[in-house]
Amino acid sequence: MTSKPTRREVLSATTLLLLVPLVPLGCSSSSSGNAGSSSGGDGGNGCNGIFETSTVTNNHTHTLCVPTTDLTSPPSAGVVYTTSLSAGHTHTVTLTQAQLQSIESGTAVTVTTSSPAAHDFTISKM
Repeated sequence: MTSKPTRREVLSATTLLLLVPLVPLGCSSSSSGNAGSSSGGDGGNGCNGIFETSTVTNNHTHTLCVPTTDLTSPPSAGVVYTTSLSAGHTHTVTLTQAQLQSIESGTAVTVTTSSPAAHDFTISKM
């Protein structure tokens, strides 16, 4: 026979659930060996870098964050990012060191995400 939880137990569990940090889904990225998490100076989207929205494919878009640190110190192996979750899936986007350097110098770079139903991103500094 199980006993009913006390009011204190219920309130403790509820408080714990409210204190669990929420992870933003809008901008997810990862670079080789780095978490790629971003915050501050982002206009509310959670990206400390360049935040772009893809072209529309199958009636949906994805977003991508390219962190400033990857632009100012581009890894020699390049970086693989993961787009936001949309329509039940994500994509990967690969940027080479040369592409990251181009973006940092002010040149727009267009890249295509992984398949299926790939999207294009045009990434540029404003």
